[in-house]
Amino acid sequence: MRTYTRSSFFDYLKLFKSQFKFSRYHANTAFYRYKNIKKKIFEEFKFDLTDKKILDIGCGQRYQYTYLFSKNNNVVGIDLDVILVKHDVRTCISIISKNGINRFLKTLFRALFLDRTYYKELERVAKTKKPREIKVFQMNAEEIKFHDNTFDFVLSILSFEHFKNVDKCVAEIKRVLKKGGKFYISIDLFSKMRGGHEINPSRPWNHLLDKNFKSDVFLNKLRLDDYKKIFLSHFQNVKFICSENPIARQLLTTEIKQELSDYTEMELVMNPLIVIGEK
Repeated sequence: MRTYTRSSFFDYLKLFKSQFKFSRYHANTAFYRYKNIKKKIFEEFKFDLTDKKILDIGCGQRYQYTYLFSKNNNVVGIDLDVILVKHDVRTCISIISKNGINRFLKTLFRALFLDRTYYKELERVAKTKKPREIKVFQMNAEEIKFHDNTFDFVLSILSFEHFKNVDKCVAEIKRVLKKGGKFYISIDLFSKMRGGHEINPSRPWNHLLDKNFKSDVFLNKLRLDDYKKIFLSHFQNVKFICSENPIARQLLTTEIKQELSDYTEMELVMNPLIVIGEK
């Protein structure tokens, strides 16, 4: 769920270089994360993610978690963008109308040159064919168009950093969750080593060190304590999981720490923040 601000031929070239070589790697990463989500939710709540009604917020152009969780579950994905699920003229026109021509060209470029390899690998590791019918809707996470107490489980993978009103999104998650429903949210904090979402940053933490940095996507720049405050204002049973990225730890020099002294070391070297809880 991203808002793109600019695009050019060089963006497509960067996209191709960064994803063509690593399509299989990205598919394996998605499957590993899917398995880890199921494991973590069961360990924490003894909650088996089978035969559940699930909402995937910010499912993205590849809607991989909507796809993966669709095995043995009833899953709905939502995204601020129109998602190219069906390759037909109506969907393409809708994408151009709502996402813009640049976003459409990126989507088409990915679909033509990258997605076949990606989905083929995902099918191999997941040992399940991509469902013929994927339920994905264009929808704002701040105004989820489902009834109260609809879902057993809500997940959102690396999308919250792109939301403008996070408090409203969390309130909506609470509203659509059934009593006793669980949630799993992963968030790329802006303070992370690559929190600026640059494809090829010139140096670690470039987005924080360069005072003139401008991101290609909207980033809310909320910090760790901001997210904790928001989730705790809506849920009583919530847990925040912070872990270090060993590569970031090695690259965090004394000089960088001094330049970025406004941030804690944990904020700078974190893996994605994981937020889990129940209603």
